[in-house]
Amino acid sequence: MTVLPTILTASDFSKSSTLALKRAASLALDLNIRLELLHVVEDSLLDHFFQPEQKAREKSRLAEAAMHRLREEAEREMPAGVEYRCRVETGRAFLAIIHTARLVQAGLIVVAAHGRHSLRDLFIGTTTEKVVRKADLPVLVVKNAPRASYRRVLVPTDFSAAAGNALAAALTLAPDALIDPLHVYTLWGGEYLTSPTIRDAAQERYQREMRSKVSSAMTDWLRGIETGDRRLKEHIRQGRAAALIPKVAKELGVDLVAMGTTGRSGLSHVLLGSVAEHALWQLPCDLLTVRPAGFRFELP
Repeated sequence: MTVLPTILTASDFSKSSTLALKRAASLALDLNIRLELLHVVEDSLLDHFFQPEQKAREKSRLAEAAMHRLREEAEREMPAGVEYRCRVETGRAFLAIIHTARLVQAGLIVVAAHGRHSLRDLFIGTTTEKVVRKADLPVLVVKNAPRASYRRVLVPTDFSAAAGNALAAALTLAPDALIDPLHVYTLWGGEYLTSPTIRDAAQERYQREMRSKVSSAMTDWLRGIETGDRRLKEHIRQGRAAALIPKVAKELGVDLVAMGTTGRSGLSHVLLGSVAEHALWQLPCDLLTVRPAGFRFELP
């Protein structure tokens, strides 16, 4: 099992980020590792209201007040036995989160799933979306109040190395959970093959052959991942991954979905999104995203 050196969780003192803090603390306690608590003072507006010397003083004042509040929150929410440290940084939130995660050599970033609140969020993205897109570490997006350790984890897979990394991370974060690998495949002309009026023996054979190939690919993929004696229950579905993943997650009653993500960027990514980002808003449970090996975002 992979050992995480440190967990970093970011707080903006909202109710949502308190849920993230509680989940991060629960994981730190279960895995016996250290927790770093971070608050970022967004200083972009200070340029418009203060001269340079005044800005420095105001930034220092805001950071001191934030540290006091962060320590109060930690004392109130942190369970006994968790080793933790509070940090306050200034700047753009998602950049500060990624920079701090690298600085403290974190193995996991835990953030809250804030909803979109504006047209700007829709096209540019929330802090959580930016961290999911740019962080080269696994990112756990917390949507629900933690009531216990994760008990059931859905791992969608396209049989890639990134999906394998997501499965490995799920095995680490949820050592006692049932793991449900899921592959969603699409049939060419599938919308016509489902019509009973045109279905024939050749079409039925084509569907069986595709499912058999997918099942074999699932077996080969799992054979290359060290799962030990963990409980796994495989699922194969036909359809669109973005629509089926939230549906299957709800059907199975999972409390975590772990997904590998790609490293796409640019305008097309912002407008079209990805399966992982679609899942971020559609899933009824927490989401763990894991980057492929070698992904690196260059901080400005």
